[in-house]
Amino acid sequence: MVMAESVPILEDFFTCWTTMKDAANIVKRDHSTIRYWADNGKIRSFSLGTSNVRVVNIKEVQEYSEQANRLDMSKRARNKA
Repeated sequence: MVMAESVPILEDFFTCWTTMKDAANIVKRDHSTIRYWADNGKIRSFSLGTSNVRVVNIKEVQEYSEQANRLDMSKRARNKA
């Protein structure tokens, strides 16, 4: 008898997903910034049904927001020099 390979059980896929508006509030950015990042492939987003609601992974948004903050700070430091 061949035993089936064990498949890891993933946490609930939808746990970390929220609307762009809610994500923007969490990272203290404008929702248009979150939409820009999604439209340009910086973060993933998915449309829900036929509505205009798009969801993003909040962990990705937080990570990219921190990265963008570091880039902004390094640009400011170069401009002061």
